[in-house]
Amino acid sequence: MVKEKYIKRFKEISVNIVQTEIQSVRRKDITKTGLRIYENGYIGVAGAVGKIDETELEKRAVENLNLKIPYPYEPSSNHIEEVDYSKEIFSDEAFVNEVEELLNILKVEFKDFIFSNHISIRETETKLINNIGLNLTHRDKMMETQLIIKEKSSVNVFDSMALSIDRQYNRESLLNNIRESLIAYRNKVKLPVEGKQPVVFMAVDMLPLRKILEELDGYKVGTGASLFKDFIGKKKFNEGFTLYQSSQKEDLTESEFFDAEGVINKDYKYTLIEKGKILAPYTDKKTASQFNLPLTGSASAEYDKVPSLSARNFKVASSNKTLKELLNGQLGVAVFVASGGDFTAEGVFGTPVQLAFLTDGEKLIGRLPELTISGELYSMFGDDFIGRSEDKAFLGENAVAFNLNVNYI
Repeated sequence: MVKEKYIKRFKEISVNIVQTEIQSVRRKDITKTGLRIYENGYIGVAGAVGKIDETELEKRAVENLNLKIPYPYEPSSNHIEEVDYSKEIFSDEAFVNEVEELLNILKVEFKDFIFSNHISIRETETKLINNIGLNLTHRDKMMETQLIIKEKSSVNVFDSMALSIDRQYNRESLLNNIRESLIAYRNKVKLPVEGKQPVVFMAVDMLPLRKILEELDGYKVGTGASLFKDFIGKKKFNEGFTLYQSSQKEDLTESEFFDAEGVINKDYKYTLIEKGKILAPYTDKKTASQFNLPLTGSASAEYDKVPSLSARNFKVASSNKTLKELLNGQLGVAVFVASGGDFTAEGVFGTPVQLAFLTDGEKLIGRLPELTISGELYSMFGDDFIGRSEDKAFLGENAVAFNLNVNYI
Protein backbone atom coordinates (compact mmCIF):
# COMPACT_ATOMS: atom_id res chain seq x y z
CA MET A 1 0.00 0.00 0.00
CA VAL A 2 1.32 3.43 -1.00
CA LYS A 3 0.27 6.39 1.12
CA GLU A 4 0.62 9.88 -0.35
CA LYS A 5 -0.13 13.35 1.04
CA TYR A 6 -1.01 16.29 -1.21
CA ILE A 7 -0.90 19.50 0.84
CA LYS A 8 -1.78 22.96 -0.45
CA ARG A 9 -1.44 26.10 1.66
CA PHE A 10 -2.79 29.44 0.44
CA LYS A 11 -2.05 32.67 2.31
CA GLU A 12 -3.31 36.04 1.08
CA ILE A 13 -3.74 39.65 2.04
CA SER A 14 -6.09 41.45 -0.33
CA VAL A 15 -6.99 45.13 -0.39
CA ASN A 16 -10.51 45.61 -1.77
CA ILE A 17 -10.99 48.86 -3.67
CA VAL A 18 -14.25 50.68 -4.45
CA GLN A 19 -14.32 54.01 -6.32
CA THR A 20 -10.56 54.52 -5.91
CA GLU A 21 -10.80 54.10 -2.12
CA ILE A 22 -9.79 51.22 0.12
CA GLN A 23 -13.00 49.58 1.26
CA SER A 24 -11.58 46.67 3.27
CA VAL A 25 -8.58 44.44 3.87
CA ARG A 26 -9.12 40.68 3.77
CA ARG A 27 -6.70 38.03 5.02
CA LYS A 28 -6.73 34.30 4.33
CA ASP A 29 -4.54 31.45 5.52
CA ILE A 30 -5.97 28.11 4.42
CA THR A 31 -4.34 24.68 4.41
CA LYS A 32 -5.96 21.79 2.51
CA THR A 33 -4.69 18.24 2.88
CA GLY A 34 -5.47 15.32 0.65
CA LEU A 35 -4.50 11.75 1.44
CA ARG A 36 -4.26 9.19 -1.36
CA ILE A 37 -4.04 5.44 -0.86
CA TYR A 38 -2.87 3.31 -3.82
CA GLU A 39 -3.49 -0.44 -3.60
CA ASN A 40 -4.13 -3.28 -6.07
CA GLY A 41 -4.60 -0.92 -9.01
CA TYR A 42 -7.09 1.34 -7.24
CA ILE A 43 -6.94 4.75 -5.57
CA GLY A 44 -8.80 6.02 -2.52
CA VAL A 45 -8.75 9.73 -1.71
CA ALA A 46 -9.90 11.74 1.28
CA GLY A 47 -9.37 15.40 2.15
CA ALA A 48 -9.75 17.93 4.92
CA VAL A 49 -9.34 21.67 5.43
CA GLY A 50 -7.35 23.12 8.33
CA LYS A 51 -6.08 21.03 11.21
CA ILE A 52 -6.34 17.34 10.40
CA ASP A 53 -6.42 14.01 12.18
CA GLU A 54 -4.19 12.05 9.81
CA THR A 55 -5.31 8.70 11.22
CA GLU A 56 -8.95 9.55 10.51
CA LEU A 57 -8.04 10.88 7.06
CA GLU A 58 -6.20 7.67 6.21
CA LYS A 59 -9.13 5.60 7.43
CA ARG A 60 -11.48 7.48 5.09
CA ALA A 61 -9.08 7.14 2.15
CA VAL A 62 -8.79 3.37 2.73
CA GLU A 63 -12.58 3.11 2.88
CA ASN A 64 -12.77 4.96 -0.44
CA LEU A 65 -10.77 2.18 -2.07
CA ASN A 66 -14.10 0.36 -2.02
CA LEU A 67 -15.30 2.78 -4.70
CA LYS A 68 -12.99 0.83 -7.05
CA ILE A 69 -11.59 3.91 -8.80
CA PRO A 70 -8.96 2.47 -11.17
CA TYR A 71 -5.38 3.74 -10.93
CA PRO A 72 -3.16 1.00 -12.40
CA TYR A 73 -0.13 3.31 -12.72
CA GLU A 74 3.02 3.52 -10.63
CA PRO A 75 2.93 6.44 -8.19
CA SER A 76 5.93 8.76 -8.52
CA SER A 77 8.79 7.77 -6.23
CA ASN A 78 12.40 8.33 -5.15
CA HIS A 79 12.66 12.02 -5.87
CA ILE A 80 13.34 14.75 -3.31
CA GLU A 81 13.24 18.35 -4.51
CA GLU A 82 12.35 21.70 -3.00
CA VAL A 83 11.91 24.96 -4.92
CA ASP A 84 11.35 28.28 -3.17
CA TYR A 85 10.69 31.33 -5.34
CA SER A 86 9.09 33.36 -2.57
CA LYS A 87 10.64 36.66 -1.55
CA GLU A 88 9.42 39.31 0.85
CA ILE A 89 7.44 41.99 -1.01
CA PHE A 90 5.82 44.05 1.78
CA SER A 91 4.81 43.58 5.37
CA ASP A 92 1.02 43.66 5.71
CA GLU A 93 1.02 47.20 7.07
CA ALA A 94 3.44 48.50 4.44
CA PHE A 95 1.38 46.84 1.70
CA VAL A 96 -1.85 48.57 2.71
CA ASN A 97 0.00 51.89 2.93
CA GLU A 98 1.47 51.37 -0.55
CA VAL A 99 -1.95 50.66 -2.07
CA GLU A 100 -3.30 53.83 -0.43
CA GLU A 101 -0.46 55.91 -1.86
CA LEU A 102 -0.98 54.37 -5.29
CA LEU A 103 -4.69 55.22 -5.22
CA ASN A 104 -3.96 58.80 -4.15
CA ILE A 105 -1.74 59.24 -7.22
CA LEU A 106 -4.41 57.79 -9.50
CA LYS A 107 -7.06 60.10 -8.03
CA VAL A 108 -4.91 63.13 -8.82
CA GLU A 109 -3.76 62.07 -12.30
CA PHE A 110 -6.99 60.51 -13.53
CA LYS A 111 -9.89 62.48 -12.09
CA ASP A 112 -12.11 61.30 -14.95
CA PHE A 113 -11.73 57.58 -14.07
CA ILE A 114 -12.82 55.33 -11.18
CA PHE A 115 -10.67 52.38 -10.05
CA SER A 116 -12.14 49.32 -8.30
CA ASN A 117 -11.57 45.61 -7.50
CA HIS A 118 -8.45 44.49 -5.62
CA ILE A 119 -4.68 44.30 -5.20
CA SER A 120 -3.32 41.24 -3.38
CA ILE A 121 -0.22 39.49 -2.18
CA ARG A 122 -0.67 35.73 -2.27
CA GLU A 123 1.69 33.11 -0.93
CA THR A 124 1.44 29.42 -1.84
CA GLU A 125 3.08 26.21 -0.68
CA THR A 126 2.37 22.83 -2.28
CA LYS A 127 3.77 19.50 -1.05
CA LEU A 128 3.51 16.00 -2.50
CA ILE A 129 4.96 13.35 -0.19
CA ASN A 130 4.65 9.56 -0.15
CA ASN A 131 6.16 6.52 1.57
CA ILE A 132 8.14 5.39 -1.49
CA GLY A 133 10.63 8.23 -1.53
CA LEU A 134 8.74 11.14 -3.08
CA ASN A 135 9.10 14.49 -1.30
CA LEU A 136 8.37 17.57 -3.40
CA THR A 137 7.83 21.14 -2.18
CA HIS A 138 7.05 24.28 -4.15
CA ARG A 139 6.80 27.74 -2.55
CA ASP A 140 5.98 31.00 -4.26
CA LYS A 141 4.81 34.53 -3.55
CA MET A 142 3.17 36.94 -5.99
CA MET A 143 1.74 40.44 -5.99
CA GLU A 144 -1.37 40.56 -8.11
CA THR A 145 -3.06 43.72 -9.38
CA GLN A 146 -6.56 43.43 -10.82
CA LEU A 147 -8.03 46.89 -11.22
CA ILE A 148 -11.25 47.54 -13.10
CA ILE A 149 -11.30 51.03 -14.60
CA LYS A 150 -14.46 52.97 -15.44
CA GLU A 151 -14.67 56.34 -17.15
CA LYS A 152 -16.91 58.52 -14.96
CA SER A 153 -18.96 59.71 -17.93
CA SER A 154 -19.40 56.19 -19.34
CA VAL A 155 -22.56 54.08 -19.11
CA ASN A 156 -20.50 50.86 -19.28
CA VAL A 157 -19.94 48.59 -16.28
CA PHE A 158 -16.22 49.02 -16.93
CA ASP A 159 -14.11 50.50 -19.70
CA SER A 160 -10.58 49.23 -19.13
CA MET A 161 -8.40 47.24 -16.73
CA ALA A 162 -4.96 47.24 -15.14
CA LEU A 163 -3.62 43.71 -14.68
CA SER A 164 -0.28 42.46 -13.46
CA ILE A 165 1.18 39.56 -11.52
CA ASP A 166 4.82 39.40 -10.47
CA ARG A 167 7.16 38.36 -7.71
CA GLN A 168 8.45 41.92 -7.51
CA TYR A 169 6.63 45.22 -7.22
CA ASN A 170 7.56 48.42 -8.99
CA ARG A 171 5.16 51.28 -8.40
CA GLU A 172 6.46 53.39 -11.26
CA SER A 173 6.24 50.52 -13.73
CA LEU A 174 2.61 49.84 -12.76
CA LEU A 175 1.73 53.54 -12.93
CA ASN A 176 3.41 53.93 -16.31
CA ASN A 177 1.35 51.04 -17.72
CA ILE A 178 -1.86 52.61 -16.40
CA ARG A 179 -0.81 56.01 -17.75
CA GLU A 180 -0.04 54.59 -21.17
CA SER A 181 -3.35 52.75 -21.44
CA LEU A 182 -5.52 55.63 -20.21
CA ILE A 183 -3.77 58.32 -22.23
CA ALA A 184 -4.30 56.09 -25.28
CA TYR A 185 -7.90 55.46 -24.17
CA ARG A 186 -8.62 59.20 -24.30
CA ASN A 187 -7.22 59.45 -27.84
CA LYS A 188 -9.81 58.02 -30.24
CA VAL A 189 -8.33 56.75 -33.52
CA LYS A 190 -9.47 54.74 -36.52
CA LEU A 191 -8.09 51.69 -38.27
CA PRO A 192 -5.49 52.52 -40.93
CA VAL A 193 -7.37 50.03 -43.12
CA GLU A 194 -10.04 47.37 -42.68
CA GLY A 195 -9.20 43.78 -43.57
CA LYS A 196 -6.13 41.66 -42.87
CA GLN A 197 -3.49 43.32 -40.69
CA PRO A 198 -1.31 42.66 -37.62
CA VAL A 199 -3.29 41.85 -34.47
CA VAL A 200 -1.46 41.72 -31.15
CA PHE A 201 -2.51 39.78 -28.02
CA MET A 202 -0.89 39.67 -24.62
CA ALA A 203 1.04 36.41 -24.39
CA VAL A 204 -0.89 35.57 -21.20
CA ASP A 205 -4.17 35.76 -23.14
CA MET A 206 -5.14 32.17 -23.97
CA LEU A 207 -7.93 33.13 -26.40
CA PRO A 208 -5.87 32.64 -29.61
CA LEU A 209 -4.45 29.35 -28.26
CA ARG A 210 -7.79 27.94 -27.14
CA LYS A 211 -8.36 25.67 -30.13
CA ILE A 212 -4.79 24.37 -30.27
CA LEU A 213 -4.94 23.42 -26.59
CA GLU A 214 -8.34 21.78 -27.10
CA GLU A 215 -7.04 19.66 -29.98
CA LEU A 216 -3.75 18.77 -28.20
CA ASP A 217 -5.68 17.06 -25.40
CA GLY A 218 -4.16 13.56 -25.16
CA TYR A 219 -7.51 11.84 -24.59
CA LYS A 220 -8.99 13.58 -27.63
CA VAL A 221 -5.99 12.62 -29.78
CA GLY A 222 -6.04 9.06 -28.45
CA THR A 223 -9.73 8.53 -29.19
CA GLY A 224 -9.42 10.03 -32.68
CA ALA A 225 -11.65 13.02 -31.91
CA SER A 226 -8.92 15.63 -32.38
CA LEU A 227 -8.26 17.60 -35.55
CA PHE A 228 -4.61 16.64 -34.99
CA LYS A 229 -5.18 12.87 -34.72
CA ASP A 230 -3.35 12.16 -38.00
CA PHE A 231 -0.79 14.94 -37.70
CA ILE A 232 1.44 13.81 -34.81
CA GLY A 233 5.00 14.04 -36.10
CA LYS A 234 3.98 16.25 -39.02
CA LYS A 235 4.64 19.92 -39.71
CA LYS A 236 1.33 21.79 -39.87
CA PHE A 237 2.25 25.29 -38.70
CA ASN A 238 4.73 28.11 -39.20
CA GLU A 239 8.44 27.40 -38.78
CA GLY A 240 8.48 30.20 -36.20
CA PHE A 241 5.79 28.67 -33.99
CA THR A 242 6.90 26.59 -31.00
CA LEU A 243 4.59 25.71 -28.10
CA TYR A 244 5.73 24.18 -24.84
CA GLN A 245 4.43 23.30 -21.41
CA SER A 246 6.59 25.15 -18.90
CA SER A 247 7.33 24.94 -15.20
CA GLN A 248 10.31 27.25 -15.49
CA LYS A 249 10.53 30.05 -12.95
CA GLU A 250 9.86 32.91 -15.35
CA ASP A 251 6.71 31.19 -16.67
CA LEU A 252 5.17 30.09 -13.36
CA THR A 253 2.46 32.17 -11.74
CA GLU A 254 -0.17 29.69 -10.52
CA SER A 255 1.28 26.18 -10.75
CA GLU A 256 4.20 24.13 -9.44
CA PHE A 257 7.34 22.61 -10.95
CA PHE A 258 5.64 19.20 -10.59
CA ASP A 259 2.16 18.13 -11.64
CA ALA A 260 -0.50 16.58 -9.41
CA GLU A 261 0.97 13.09 -9.96
CA GLY A 262 4.51 14.18 -9.08
CA VAL A 263 5.79 14.18 -12.67
CA ILE A 264 8.69 16.57 -13.31
CA ASN A 265 9.80 17.31 -16.86
CA LYS A 266 13.47 17.65 -17.77
CA ASP A 267 14.49 21.30 -17.41
CA TYR A 268 10.90 21.92 -16.25
CA LYS A 269 9.74 22.00 -19.88
CA TYR A 270 7.98 19.79 -22.44
CA THR A 271 7.71 20.88 -26.07
CA LEU A 272 4.50 19.86 -27.87
CA ILE A 273 4.94 21.78 -31.13
CA GLU A 274 8.44 22.60 -32.37
CA LYS A 275 9.05 24.85 -35.35
CA GLY A 276 5.56 24.08 -36.62
CA LYS A 277 5.83 20.31 -36.18
CA ILE A 278 3.31 18.65 -33.83
CA LEU A 279 5.40 16.41 -31.57
CA ALA A 280 2.91 15.17 -28.97
CA PRO A 281 -0.35 15.91 -27.20
CA TYR A 282 -0.34 16.68 -23.49
CA THR A 283 -1.00 13.71 -21.18
CA ASP A 284 -1.33 12.52 -17.61
CA LYS A 285 -0.38 8.96 -16.54
CA LYS A 286 -3.78 7.54 -17.45
CA THR A 287 -3.87 9.04 -20.96
CA ALA A 288 -0.24 8.20 -21.70
CA SER A 289 -0.77 4.58 -20.64
CA GLN A 290 -4.14 4.13 -22.31
CA PHE A 291 -3.04 5.40 -25.73
CA ASN A 292 0.70 4.65 -25.63
CA LEU A 293 1.64 8.34 -25.72
CA PRO A 294 4.57 10.20 -24.14
CA LEU A 295 3.95 11.33 -20.56
CA THR A 296 4.06 15.14 -20.43
CA GLY A 297 3.18 15.75 -16.77
CA SER A 298 -0.21 17.38 -17.39
CA ALA A 299 -2.21 16.18 -14.39
CA SER A 300 -4.09 18.56 -12.12
CA ALA A 301 -6.17 17.85 -9.04
CA GLU A 302 -8.04 19.41 -6.21
CA TYR A 303 -6.60 18.35 -2.87
CA ASP A 304 -9.35 15.77 -2.33
CA LYS A 305 -9.80 14.53 -5.89
CA VAL A 306 -8.18 11.97 -8.19
CA PRO A 307 -5.61 13.55 -10.57
CA SER A 308 -6.90 14.12 -14.08
CA LEU A 309 -5.74 15.55 -17.39
CA SER A 310 -5.67 19.32 -17.91
CA ALA A 311 -3.78 21.94 -19.92
CA ARG A 312 -1.06 23.28 -17.63
CA ASN A 313 0.86 26.50 -18.23
CA PHE A 314 1.49 26.53 -21.99
CA LYS A 315 3.77 29.13 -23.56
CA VAL A 316 4.58 30.27 -27.08
CA ALA A 317 8.36 30.41 -27.57
CA SER A 318 9.95 33.81 -28.15
CA SER A 319 10.77 34.82 -31.72
CA ASN A 320 13.85 36.71 -30.41
CA LYS A 321 12.57 39.99 -31.79
CA THR A 322 10.96 43.01 -30.20
CA LEU A 323 7.33 43.71 -30.97
CA LYS A 324 8.39 46.68 -33.10
CA GLU A 325 10.69 44.39 -35.09
CA LEU A 326 7.91 41.83 -35.52
CA LEU A 327 5.53 44.50 -36.84
CA ASN A 328 8.24 45.60 -39.28
CA GLY A 329 7.03 49.15 -39.76
CA GLN A 330 3.30 48.35 -39.66
CA LEU A 331 0.83 49.44 -37.02
CA GLY A 332 -0.91 46.71 -35.05
CA VAL A 333 -4.31 46.26 -33.41
CA ALA A 334 -3.57 45.55 -29.74
CA VAL A 335 -6.44 43.50 -28.26
CA PHE A 336 -7.06 44.32 -24.61
CA VAL A 337 -10.65 43.20 -23.93
CA ALA A 338 -12.26 40.56 -26.19
CA SER A 339 -15.24 38.70 -24.79
CA GLY A 340 -17.66 36.41 -26.57
CA GLY A 341 -15.38 34.87 -29.18
CA ASP A 342 -14.32 31.30 -29.90
CA PHE A 343 -13.30 28.77 -32.54
CA THR A 344 -15.73 26.58 -34.45
CA ALA A 345 -15.22 22.81 -34.42
CA GLU A 346 -13.42 23.12 -37.76
CA GLY A 347 -11.06 25.81 -36.49
CA VAL A 348 -12.60 29.06 -37.75
CA PHE A 349 -11.89 31.86 -35.24
CA GLY A 350 -13.90 34.98 -34.56
CA THR A 351 -14.45 37.37 -31.68
CA PRO A 352 -15.83 40.82 -30.97
CA VAL A 353 -13.25 43.15 -29.41
CA GLN A 354 -14.63 45.53 -26.85
CA LEU A 355 -11.36 47.41 -26.27
CA ALA A 356 -8.41 47.61 -28.62
CA PHE A 357 -5.61 50.09 -29.17
CA LEU A 358 -3.47 51.01 -32.14
CA THR A 359 0.21 50.27 -31.45
CA ASP A 360 3.48 50.91 -33.24
CA GLY A 361 5.16 48.12 -31.28
CA GLU A 362 6.64 50.45 -28.68
CA LYS A 363 3.64 52.30 -27.30
CA LEU A 364 -0.13 52.49 -27.54
CA ILE A 365 -1.18 55.29 -29.88
CA GLY A 366 -4.92 55.52 -29.33
CA ARG A 367 -8.21 53.72 -28.71
CA LEU A 368 -9.97 52.03 -31.61
CA PRO A 369 -13.76 51.62 -31.96
CA GLU A 370 -15.26 48.22 -31.17
CA LEU A 371 -14.13 45.66 -33.73
CA THR A 372 -14.48 42.10 -34.90
CA ILE A 373 -11.44 39.96 -35.69
CA SER A 374 -11.40 36.63 -37.48
CA GLY A 375 -9.06 33.99 -38.86
CA GLU A 376 -8.60 30.26 -39.32
CA LEU A 377 -6.52 27.94 -37.14
CA TYR A 378 -4.02 26.64 -39.70
CA SER A 379 -3.59 30.09 -41.25
CA MET A 380 -3.27 31.86 -37.88
CA PHE A 381 -0.43 29.60 -36.81
CA GLY A 382 0.82 29.11 -40.36
CA ASP A 383 1.49 31.88 -42.85
CA ASP A 384 -0.32 34.46 -40.71
CA PHE A 385 1.73 33.82 -37.57
CA ILE A 386 4.02 36.81 -36.94
CA GLY A 387 5.63 35.74 -33.66
CA ARG A 388 6.03 36.31 -29.94
CA SER A 389 7.94 39.37 -28.79
CA GLU A 390 11.02 39.04 -26.61
CA ASP A 391 10.25 42.40 -24.97
CA LYS A 392 7.28 43.31 -22.79
CA ALA A 393 5.97 46.05 -25.05
CA PHE A 394 2.25 45.50 -24.44
CA LEU A 395 1.63 47.17 -21.07
CA GLY A 396 4.43 45.23 -19.40
CA GLU A 397 3.63 41.90 -21.07
CA ASN A 398 5.11 39.87 -23.91
CA ALA A 399 2.94 39.93 -27.02
CA VAL A 400 1.91 37.37 -29.64
CA ALA A 401 1.02 38.73 -33.09
CA PHE A 402 -0.92 37.34 -36.07
CA ASN A 403 -2.23 38.70 -39.35
CA LEU A 404 -6.02 38.56 -38.95
CA ASN A 405 -9.09 40.06 -40.56
CA VAL A 406 -10.20 43.19 -38.69
CA ASN A 407 -13.46 45.05 -39.27
CA TYR A 408 -15.66 47.54 -37.49
CA ILE A 409 -18.71 46.14 -35.74
